[in-house]
Amino acid sequence: MTSDAPILLIHGGCHRGDCWRLLVPALEALGRRAVAIDLPGHGRDPAADPAPKTLDDGIAAVVETLRRFDRPALLVGHSLGGMTISGAAERAPETIERLVYLSALLPRDGETGAALAATPGLRAEVGSYLLDDGQRIAVKADRARDLFYADCPDDVAAAAIEALVPTDLGYLAQPVTLSADRFGRVPKTYVHCLRDRAIEMEAQISFRSASPGIDAREIDASHSAFLSRPGELATLLAEL
Repeated sequence: MTSDAPILLIHGGCHRGDCWRLLVPALEALGRRAVAIDLPGHGRDPAADPAPKTLDDGIAAVVETLRRFDRPALLVGHSLGGMTISGAAERAPETIERLVYLSALLPRDGETGAALAATPGLRAEVGSYLLDDGQRIAVKADRARDLFYADCPDDVAAAAIEALVPTDLGYLAQPVTLSADRFGRVPKTYVHCLRDRAIEMEAQISFRSASPGIDAREIDASHSAFLSRPGELATLLAEL
């Protein structure tokens, strides 16, 4: 039996909530309510709130949104967003029906995004594309096409690249606290993106295998399945 829970979509590093712009209407066409937010520091005008942001800030924003729903939600995290949704599940497990990791980091207690970035199958692909100004990470626009949007139509990829923003290092440097009786009690699904060039299958399998008992699904897409395969991804999510 499929769920009719609302779906909250959490972007990864260097992205904004509008990266889900093709997936939201695809989900709505299937009768599902879908909401995408900008994590703190990732809005259209980051200069309007220049204070450095941390993983805790992202977790707080997600929990605040979850508490606005009238029932537990399906919480989807992409890429670095896996850290944020994990922390939200620890803080407010009663607000979440299921966690969905879309080619995402899946941490264990005490791990950081920076540590997980060293996972074989991830660092070799991503490290050479990231810039570090001492405070934030950013993606080189001329490399983002291959890294994130390899199977997207040209116009979709161009718009996505134009929308990229930096991510504060606090999202990567802060460890996440997770416990068996809170985070551990929330059902989880890992959606493998089979052609991902940023978080390759080797890394995705490593993340999932480190947390036994997680449901696994697949989609034949690169890193940004919500842009290259929105209809297929919507159907997959709606069936969870």
